[in-house]
Amino acid sequence: MFPNDNFKAFKILIVNQTTSDKNLISNLENVRVLNSYEKGLSKSRNLALQNASCEIVLVSDDDVIYEQDFYNVILNAFNKSPKSDLITFKAKNFDGQPYRDYANVDYQYNLKSIRGVISWEIAFNVKHINRLGISFDERFGLGSQFSTAEEYIFAREVVDKGVQSNFCNQFIVSHPNVNSGMDFGSDRIIYARSALNYKLHNFLAYFWLPKFVFFLMRHKLIKASEVFRKFNVGLKGIRDYKISVKA
Repeated sequence: MFPNDNFKAFKILIVNQTTSDKNLISNLENVRVLNSYEKGLSKSRNLALQNASCEIVLVSDDDVIYEQDFYNVILNAFNKSPKSDLITFKAKNFDGQPYRDYANVDYQYNLKSIRGVISWEIAFNVKHINRLGISFDERFGLGSQFSTAEEYIFAREVVDKGVQSNFCNQFIVSHPNVNSGMDFGSDRIIYARSALNYKLHNFLAYFWLPKFVFFLMRHKLIKASEVFRKFNVGLKGIRDYKISVKA
C-alpha cells in the first residue's frame, strides 16, 4: 500500500474481522489492530472511527496503493481550506488513468455533487464527525443486508448536517479498475440501490425503480426476459428496507 513512502511514518489502524482463533497481533508501534467478531464493512468502519487517534483520517481498502507524498497533498488541502472537515481527492486505476470522471477544479460539495464519491477518496476530521454523531449506516455495505452505497450515505449525511466538504483536484491513491459496486445489473445491486433510493426519497423510489430497470435493459446490463424479475428484486429491496427501519 505504501511503496513510495515509509509506512512507519503513519498511524495505521487495522480492523480485522475474524474469529477468535484467528486473531491478528501487531508488534509495530505505529500499527494497531482491533480484532472484531462481527461482519460487515460499515461495522468495521464505525469501529475504526470510534478508535481513531489522529485528527485527519483516511478510509482505506487493502488493495489500494498510495501516491508518493500523498499525505502532504492531504495536509495542504486542509490547510488551504481550514473550514472543511471532509475533503475528497482523485484516484487512478493501476494503468495510471483517472479511476472515474473528475472535475478539473476544486469545488465545495452539495447534496447533488457528493453522489458518486468512493470511500478511498475521502479524508476527514474524525473528531468533528464523531461529535456530530455521523457514522456509516450498518445496513449498507459489503457483508450487510444492502451491499453497496455505504460511503455515499456517509458523505451525504456529512454534507446534509452542514459540514463544509470539498473536492481537491489532486491524486492521492490508485485502485484496481474494478470494485464491488460495478455489477449494476446484478440482483445484489438492484436490491441495494432500491433500498437506498427509498431511504433517500421515500415513495418516489417506486417511480424510480421501473426507470432504473429499463435503463439497465437499454444498456444491455440485463436481458429483456429479466425485466419483470429484476423489478421484483427492487421491490423486495424497498420492502426489506422499510422492515429494517421498523425493526
